[in-house]
Amino acid sequence: MKSSILLIGLSLFLIGGCTVAEPSILASAPDGVRKRASQRQAEPRPKSKIARPSETQVPAQRDGASEPALPAWSVPSQKPSTVLVSTLTPTELFLKVSSAVYALAAEGQPPRQLTSQGSAVAVSSKEAITNCHIVANAKSIILANAARTLRAEVVSADPSTDRCYLRVAEGELDPVAGIRDYKTLAVGEVVFTIGSPKGLVNTLGSGLLSGLRKSEGPQYIQITAPVSEGSSGGGLFDERGNLIGVTTFTVRDSQNLNFAIAASEFWR
Repeated sequence: MKSSILLIGLSLFLIGGCTVAEPSILASAPDGVRKRASQRQAEPRPKSKIARPSETQVPAQRDGASEPALPAWSVPSQKPSTVLVSTLTPTELFLKVSSAVYALAAEGQPPRQLTSQGSAVAVSSKEAITNCHIVANAKSIILANAARTLRAEVVSADPSTDRCYLRVAEGELDPVAGIRDYKTLAVGEVVFTIGSPKGLVNTLGSGLLSGLRKSEGPQYIQITAPVSEGSSGGGLFDERGNLIGVTTFTVRDSQNLNFAIAASEFWR
């Protein structure tokens, strides 16, 4: 029997724009998270023992305009075949892969009101992968890092698994050099996160791969590397610089229970 993520009585939140959800039982996490996240409850929540991240989403202007429809799921980019084999120091790793991770700003109705923020990881010169919950309501999308700022659009989306592809129309992205499949990963590996928590572009974090969680839907990587609000869509890398996941959600009011969708899921 396949193992699944059993999150009983836990509070979780998506980490791009801090969409909060508190399901009682989740058999395969963020699918249930998203279903509850779309149904914001009005009753007050009890105070937590640990301070929750502050809400940074800006409410969209209510002018009667409909929310953008996301395109159907497809795989527009060929999976990179390279797997890097040489271990890097944290400094070497950051220099090698940070240019492939972009801060993402999702803008709503004019005058360009920010609706959410997160990150995206370039997997080709034109395409990047991210979480759908960051871009679901975006009228326009901006990708930026230290080298360039580009406009992008959603070209493929599967909201039920929180996988989205972005494509830039003009200019080129700097893609990751290597990708590893979920089936090659092992608990105990050293891992690194690169994202834009609180809008702090290309922040490096490190920790351990603490669990491999299979479900009927996507495969998830549990990590102890820190992730914060705004980290959704960021890159999770092994110590050789291979992309292994996209950071997606964390268990609230806990210590280092953080999760990423396996990178190989974006080519399924």
